Amino acid sequence: MSILYIDESGTDSLKKRTDPENGNSNFFVMAGVLIESTELENAFELYEEVKRKYFKNTIFELKSSLKKLNFKDDFKVSNSELKLMVKDDVYNVICNANCFTFGVQLNKVSLLENGKIKSKNEIYSLAFEQLLLAVQNFKKTTHYEQPIIVMLDSREKKHNERMYTLYRKAIENHRTNLKGFDGNEFSPTLNFVDSTFTFGVQLADFVAGALWRGVEQNDKTYSKKLKEKFPTTDSGKFIGYSYNHM
Repeated sequence: MSILYIDESGTDSLKKRTDPENGNSNFFVMAGVLIESTELENAFELYEEVKRKYFKNTIFELKSSLKKLNFKDDFKVSNSELKLMVKDDVYNVICNANCFTFGVQLNKVSLLENGKIKSKNEIYSLAFEQLLLAVQNFKKTTHYEQPIIVMLDSREKKHNERMYTLYRKAIENHRTNLKGFDGNEFSPTLNFVDSTFTFGVQLADFVAGALWRGVEQNDKTYSKKLKEKFPTTDSGKFIGYSYNHM
């Protein structure tokens, strides 16, 4: 059994002004981290070591709370330097853990202009569908036989219902582009979790953030570092296989 943790970065808004300072972004990114159940404890301990190294309390969602956290008193560098050290260590955890990463990058501006999306709801739907397709392609290409449980960070009820409905449609209808995607290969329902207590979702958040900064801010520091974690074909290609961009 494996678990696919999913999180996203960027906004799903279709406002005309697309800049983060005004609460909007050009790109929306969804990422997944796939870990076999037998590897969960090792990955968890690597992540907990980072928290114990820098913070007194380890029960929190690291990335989204990083600006508000109190570091241990024995560091003799600034908070900004400590934040970079923490990020470096977390991305090292992902690189060293026995896991696979997946990602979907959506350029909202071009998709809207080309008529491929018409509403805010379609942003999440398209990203979610493409991420599931990437994982399904991985399973078929590599003959990965582990059944997969899918976990998402729980949000407001309306959002959760939308994601659950989309997932169930994929299971029930066996859509052409998700052929073979069924309850035997993937969990029959989504599992919504509190990311504060679910380290895998926190890791997916870091992956999504790295990919988003790479396209939105042209900062590829961490996306390049993570490249080796995205499954590739024998020819070394991962575009359209484990990392889709639209």
